[in-house]
This record gives sequence, structure tokens and C-alpha cells, in this order.
Amino acid sequence: YYGNTEVFDYVDVKVFHRRLKTRLPEYEEMFRREAERYGFDWRIIAAMAYQESHYHPLATSYTGVRGLMQITLATAKQLGIENRLDPEQSIRGGVAYLDWLYQRFENIERYRDRLLFAIASYNVGYGHVRDAQQLARERGLDPTSWRSLEQMLPLLSHPEYYRRLPHGYARGHEPVR
Repeated sequence: YYGNTEVFDYVDVKVFHRRLKTRLPEYEEMFRREAERYGFDWRIIAAMAYQESHYHPLATSYTGVRGLMQITLATAKQLGIENRLDPEQSIRGGVAYLDWLYQRFENIERYRDRLLFAIASYNVGYGHVRDAQQLARERGLDPTSWRSLEQMLPLLSHPEYYRRLPHGYARGHEPVR
């Protein structure tokens, strides 16, 4: 639960702990219910929501994603979500979308790798994860291994790579972090 601690500073850690006490309890039951529906660990969903919005149901990013789970308008429409700012709808949609992504990686046998591919796709986009897999293949790495993707995703922000890939530029370091 405390992975990547090198990117936290003292203030981040204090804010994180405060939000676990003050905001998480409000949404925990929804995380548990929706995670159980799809067979995910609820703590993964809670961690994603924290990373996406810091448990702020009205959060809006500069790219236009909104709500607790930071769902795009197109994804909301695809999933039948009418109000991305409603925490229950956002969580329901976010977990359904994660499952949809998870199912698209059916060729990945290892559960952990498959889940990490789905989470990375949730963050950076399915097409960009496929681009990173293409780079892994080109370099002789296993395109179904998270270890390979950890190395390839950050390359998607470099012109010598993204200019020749189908989905272009991506902030590939973000899903790795």
C-alpha cells in the first residue's frame, strides 16, 4: 500500500493519512460492493480513486475527466453513467470500466500483470498500453509482462518513439508511478 514512497514528501503523507480517515469511510462501502461485483480487491479500487481524485467527488482534470474515478465523457456514455460527479455512479462506472479493460487483456495469464495492464490502461489509455507492448516486442521483451511495460511506457513521451506509434504521445511515466 505504500509503494513508490520516494515520490511522497512529508506533506503528501500527512494529507494521505488524513484523507484515509476523513474521506475514505464515506466511499468504502461503495468500493467494496463494486469491487466484489467484478472480483477485484476493494483496496485496489480505493487506491485508484485516491490516485485519480484524492477522494474528491467533484474533481476535474485539465483533460476533462471528472469525478471520484476521473471518468471521461465518452466512457461515461459507453457505461450509461449519467452523472460523473455522483460518487456512486462514478465508482460503479470506474470499476465497470476497469473490468472492461481487464477483459481486453485475456491473453495475459498472470493475474497481477493483467491487472496492472488494466490499471495502466485506465490511466493512460488502452491504445497507449498496446503501443508499449509493441515497443516491448521490438526489443525482444515479453509484451505480457508488467516488468517489460514498466520500461516501455515512459518511452511514449519521447518523440523518437511516439511519432511512429499508432496512438502517439502519452505521459507514460504516470501509470508506471
